[in-house]
Amino acid sequence: MNENGGPEPVDVRRAVRPYAVAVGVIFLAVIVFVSVNTISNKPIGLEAGDKLPKFAAPSATGRTDRDANVDQAKACRVTGGDAIRICDYFDRPLVIVAWFTKGCNSCRRQLDTFEAVRRRFPKVAFVGLDIKDSLENAGREVRKHGWGFPMALDRDGAVSGLYGVLVGPTTFFAYPHGVVMGKVYGELDRAALARKVEALVDASRRRERAETHR
Repeated sequence: MNENGGPEPVDVRRAVRPYAVAVGVIFLAVIVFVSVNTISNKPIGLEAGDKLPKFAAPSATGRTDRDANVDQAKACRVTGGDAIRICDYFDRPLVIVAWFTKGCNSCRRQLDTFEAVRRRFPKVAFVGLDIKDSLENAGREVRKHGWGFPMALDRDGAVSGLYGVLVGPTTFFAYPHGVVMGKVYGELDRAALARKVEALVDASRRRERAETHR
């Protein structure tokens, strides 16, 4: 209705509709923007100082074909020769590379680098974590590339969920007792990975000395 009580002109109503739609779209965009930024400002996965979650997973080169045990009260008590218990490596500096066989072109290169660098650090534990793969394919990958470090199979992705793995490769560096020093998303070349491992070894020694003098 216009100010004289008559019907509002059709062209006016048509002009109002796009404006209302535009306001609605802008309002929705603001809500999405705020939500995304709120989420992205929160830490994702493990951060420095966190304890590595415990797990026991089948070895990629073994015969046990089952999902990983991620029960924090029971995982480290799992028995069996094919089981890779991450707790078994908490007595030394530890490096874990989480990766995917599908959709990750750089993952295999990273594991080849992992294999080369680990030989320089015999007192550091190196463990691979193959996510969402089959036992048959995981074993084939290990044998094909000649990787000599333990390769855990996270068949259903439960371990990657605990560790907050979003992309492959993701590399975790942990002090003795399974305390996270840091993590790296994406591929590291040989020199960069070696520097990271050297820094982990040095920092682990300092932590050990500090604990001894307490």
